[in-house]
Amino acid sequence: MPAKSKTKSKSKTTKIEAELAKNVKDLTKQLTRLKKQDFFKYFTDTKRFLLFSFLQGLLRGFGAIIGATILVGIVIYILSQITFIPLIGDFISDVLEQIQSSTPTKNFYK
Repeated sequence: MPAKSKTKSKSKTTKIEAELAKNVKDLTKQLTRLKKQDFFKYFTDTKRFLLFSFLQGLLRGFGAIIGATILVGIVIYILSQITFIPLIGDFISDVLEQIQSSTPTKNFYK
């Protein structure tokens, strides 16, 4: 009986080794395919990487400003619609008057 258990364990290890070898080959193929893509070219060249990072930061900042502007506009619109509530309405109307008084009314383009 001990001879059979040794052969079973050897066959299990050879199966595991064969599966691991196949996985390593697959990973090697995928890595070589990734190296050929343009994605890694940006990170190997310092100038491209800095330019890419700079542009990415600009676009994120611009997107944040646009998103905040839209969000504030929606909140102000919603607050202007609920001025009929007695306690909150007085406060909101004061806030809206402050906003309207602080915005310039002159047209600078004429």
